[in-house]
Amino acid sequence: MIRSALVFLLFPIALMADQPAVSKLLPLHEAAKIVAERFEGRLLAARIDQPEPYEFARGVNIVHELVLLSSQGNVLRARLDGETGRVLDIRGRGLTQARATHTHDNKERSDALPDR
Repeated sequence: MIRSALVFLLFPIALMADQPAVSKLLPLHEAAKIVAERFEGRLLAARIDQPEPYEFARGVNIVHELVLLSSQGNVLRARLDGETGRVLDIRGRGLTQARATHTHDNKERSDALPDR
């Protein structure tokens, strides 16, 4: 009886030992912001997913998968490292047309601080 109770209590701990620890999970809204900086469109869905074997081999422990509807009507799927925000993979039709046209050059932005 005591043995079975002990196994019952320790079994969840053994299961947790097999899963990698996530040090700091990037919030989904930050992952969406990273994708929005690269592509124009509307976010349809976002989820937290396990890494594919090739992603895990590269040191990725958790993945953000985002689904985006481009302005051309194409569906794009982006996979980001859930801890660092590094883009792992983006797939879908019309990737070139969906690329964001805004620039990150501060000299061309109207809200940029003046040079000193």
